[in-house]
Amino acid sequence: MPELFLNVRHYHFDFAEGTPWREENTREVDSTRRFNPAETALVLVDCWDRHYLKSFLERSDKIISEYIVPVREACHEAGITVIHAPSPAQAKRYPQSVQYAADDDLFGPSSHAHQPEWPPAAFRQRTGEYQEFAKPPGAVVQAWRVVEADQRKIAPELEPREDEFVIATGRQLHRLCRHRKILHLLYAGFAANMCMLARDYGMRAMHQRGYNVVLLRDCTTGIEARDTVQAEALRQAAVLEVEMMLGFSSTSSDLTRAVREHVQAPPAAAEGGSGGGRGPSMPRPLERLASRLGARH
Repeated sequence: MPELFLNVRHYHFDFAEGTPWREENTREVDSTRRFNPAETALVLVDCWDRHYLKSFLERSDKIISEYIVPVREACHEAGITVIHAPSPAQAKRYPQSVQYAADDDLFGPSSHAHQPEWPPAAFRQRTGEYQEFAKPPGAVVQAWRVVEADQRKIAPELEPREDEFVIATGRQLHRLCRHRKILHLLYAGFAANMCMLARDYGMRAMHQRGYNVVLLRDCTTGIEARDTVQAEALRQAAVLEVEMMLGFSSTSSDLTRAVREHVQAPPAAAEGGSGGGRGPSMPRPLERLASRLGARH
């Protein structure tokens, strides 16, 4: 099978000769890297159907329908594995979540699991004499958690298919990847500055495990503060962290373009030959998808 050539971006700390070694002289670098679709997975993080922050939900709903749904279709066209990571409580709603799951994933850590001796349990849980250090969520958020949080599901547009996977933990994701020989993880979902980075199946943890992680930067948004929401500054900071410290970023249109070229590759390319001609034409649904996404960027 021919490889998929994806345009990616990272942040480069290198300087031309004679250029002062200063932060303002660092730069973004665009390049093209080769991906074997069989070794690649799309990880969809916390793509929920509801959220207590209405402004965030407006942005995430738009991103899901206009960017993530088409990206999932493109990944299926290319033979890229699709994995849903909707948080442990939500994952249990879906029968696909039992695949590659251990007892801890299904039932929670056993009572015999190792507990750290320090800090003390009461301090870690901010209870008892340490309760003053807890950060209360606020009445509105607490009420939402009681009434709606347990009803959260994956957005209906992304309902997991039978040939897709649902995972609850980083250990489960690692087992899935190890069994299927997956090396590259393309990330889409929410929130860019929180769960996408910090979950045990998020980009930091999987980078630490040695995987190549790529953030689709137009397939996410952050949970912003009053002073950052207009510029989406926290989303931008999350993208920079990925590009500086973890791996690469790309876009939905770049991925779709790479898939278009991949499915059009001549058969000889899959056998290592030089090939000839343009090969089979691209399926019409994917051709329309590529055209629509390309017009947005």
